[in-house]
Parts: sequence; structure tokens; C-alpha cells
Amino acid sequence: MYNYQIEDILKKINVLLLVAIMVFVSCATKIPFEQTCLTCVQSQRINCKGDDCPQTVMVGSNCIAIMDETGEKINMNYILTQEKIQITGGIPLTIAKIRGRYFVAGKMFRNLWILTPCENEARVKFIPFPMNVIDEAPIFEITGDNLLIKDANNRYAFEYDIDAKKWINQKARAGE
Repeated sequence: MYNYQIEDILKKINVLLLVAIMVFVSCATKIPFEQTCLTCVQSQRINCKGDDCPQTVMVGSNCIAIMDETGEKINMNYILTQEKIQITGGIPLTIAKIRGRYFVAGKMFRNLWILTPCENEARVKFIPFPMNVIDEAPIFEITGDNLLIKDANNRYAFEYDIDAKKWINQKARAGE
């Protein structure tokens, strides 16, 4: 009887350890994210067609990206470090808010960054672009449930299915 009690205790400990490991592994990287306009109607939508998509640049020595339209402030240090871009001001970015998530790309980026805000932080994930590096801040367009990412010279156009979380309809000129 005593052995059965020890086995039950060990099983419970194993389950607790497994749950703790799952919680630890599921924690995503988080960055500082100041949501200054949570109740503004404008901050809940971004009309994103052609060239009127929100574009901004880094400001100050802390590499804070500010969405002029809504006031959100995103600390870009982590993302720039991961992109292997020198942390400095004046890096052109394109930022769009779609259904509560922020999509960020910029000059010399290799990835599309997806930020999911929670209080004054944002969970950060990235999706590698189908081509090596985006050499200028791209143009974003919302096409149904997808995000179209392209450049002004039509050298590439990638469509990202936000719900399926994958690239569709990839086009790039030969040699790009």
C-alpha cells in the first residue's frame, strides 16, 4: 500500500513538472509596448490602401517607433537586434494594426514581425520573408483577411494570410 502512495505522488509530481515545462516553453519574447490610445476609435482600425498606410521612423536614442495616427509606442531594440540592423534613429518602418495585432517591417528587414499587445508589453513573433532582405520600407495593403506586402517599384509582392499564418501569392522579379 505504501508503494502505491509513492507512485501516486510521483505521477502527480511528473504531471506538475510537465505543466510547468509547457508554461515555460510557451512564453514568447516580449518587448515594451505603450498603448496610449486604447479607447480611441481610430486606434482600433487602420485604413490601409496603397500609399496611405501608416509609415513612421525611429525617433530618439531609445529606438522607439511611434504610430503618429494612434500614439502607440513600440520599443524596437529587440527587433532591430534580431534583424542584425545597427540600433539607430531614422530607420524607415511600415506598421499596420490589423484586428488588434501589429505587423512591422522595415528597410533591410528579413522578417515580418507580428506584435500582440498585452498591457504595456507585446508578444513578438516573426515570419521570414520569402526573399532574403527587404531593401526599403515596404508598402502594406489589406486584402480581405490578408496582408499584401510590396515595394513601390513592383519588384516583389507577398501576400500573408493572417489567419492561416503563411505566405501565399509570392511574386518577385527574376534575379531579386
